[in-house]
Amino acid sequence: MSMKSFDKFCERLITAEPGSEKEIFDERQNVMRMRLVIEALLICVGLIFINGIIAEMIIERQWAEYMSTVNLLFAVLCMLWWEIRCAAKGCLVAVSGRIVQKTSAVMSVLVGALNGLRYALNIGEESFLIKDGRLSADFVFLICFALMIVCGVFMFTAIRREEKREETEKKEENDES
Repeated sequence: MSMKSFDKFCERLITAEPGSEKEIFDERQNVMRMRLVIEALLICVGLIFINGIIAEMIIERQWAEYMSTVNLLFAVLCMLWWEIRCAAKGCLVAVSGRIVQKTSAVMSVLVGALNGLRYALNIGEESFLIKDGRLSADFVFLICFALMIVCGVFMFTAIRREEKREETEKKEENDES
């Protein structure tokens, strides 16, 4: 039995019960996702460390109004990096039960849009981009929330692509029968 047919067998076993629609990852996906989570966290910690060294030792002053907003920006960038890497490795989308993933993508878009709107309304202000010679917190937050929207849209795109791929596979199976 091939791994693909075994995955389909397991998927049918788990989702055979009504109301048992849940997110199912096979073990290979879980291992790959964990490796990529560790990679993204190491990148995030490295960026924060390098940023601290640059701010404290090289330019000897902060380049942003609050360094915690820059750390948040690095975290969102690493989340986007993780999603892209998982999609490239084929472990972003669950084998079955994508409701939770779609919900998290919707929440990412909604949180990004609603909070980003709050900061986008400040664009016309005098100190929106630079405040006291440093990047303003409002500008960094706007970038963070815009990236959250990108993460949600990317997740939707990856889920839809996987659904289309599965539809064509089912169609090809039916044509062979």
